[in-house]
Amino acid sequence: MKKLILIASITILGLASCKKEQPTSAPPTITKLTIDTTISNVLILGNSITFSPADIKVGWLGNWGMAASAPEFDYVHLLTANFKRLNPKCMVTARNISRFEREYKTYNYQKDFKEFQDLHPDLIILRIGENVEQIGLNKSEFEGKYVQLLTFLKQNNANVKVLAAGSFWGNDPIDKIMSEYSKFVPLKNLSYDQTYKAKGLFDNYGVSEHPSDSGMKAIAETIWNGLDKL
Repeated sequence: MKKLILIASITILGLASCKKEQPTSAPPTITKLTIDTTISNVLILGNSITFSPADIKVGWLGNWGMAASAPEFDYVHLLTANFKRLNPKCMVTARNISRFEREYKTYNYQKDFKEFQDLHPDLIILRIGENVEQIGLNKSEFEGKYVQLLTFLKQNNANVKVLAAGSFWGNDPIDKIMSEYSKFVPLKNLSYDQTYKAKGLFDNYGVSEHPSDSGMKAIAETIWNGLDKL
């Protein structure tokens, strides 16, 4: 059976989703606070798990990480809260770069990602992988484009720290490539716990495969703990 890759734009056909209530009543707290307290400018680049605008066709009405029940429950906001506990002046910028995943062969990131260079972050979290098609994947080609992207993001910012976080649904070839060029934390094992997915909370299959509130918390904790040794 061909491995399903869920794309951030959620073009899966089907009935429109209906959002149900998730049981979480308050944003969870990530308690481990041992990373470098001098971090003041964080850039998080991801896909729909990082940020997804509302798409009524699939019943997604939020403007935050799909399929968290509210913005404060997605992994970006959980990490942001922790960074600000350490440094109240810390700035966190999060962007969806799923087009790079899908169109890496031809995508003009030099144009669209110039704003990321201009931010001069001291920490970059790359949380991608799900949307890179595995069927017919040319690993060396993706590797070359990924290295070019890293080089571009580090231009005139040689001391920036980079943490890569792997695919939630699992994309082993891409995870392996990402792990070779910076500190890396895998997320694949999280998807084996079905409570970490929003199953039963949305009618649309693509949306329901995204992390639930507890899944978002697990992603945030995995990334946070991965920052310890940067």
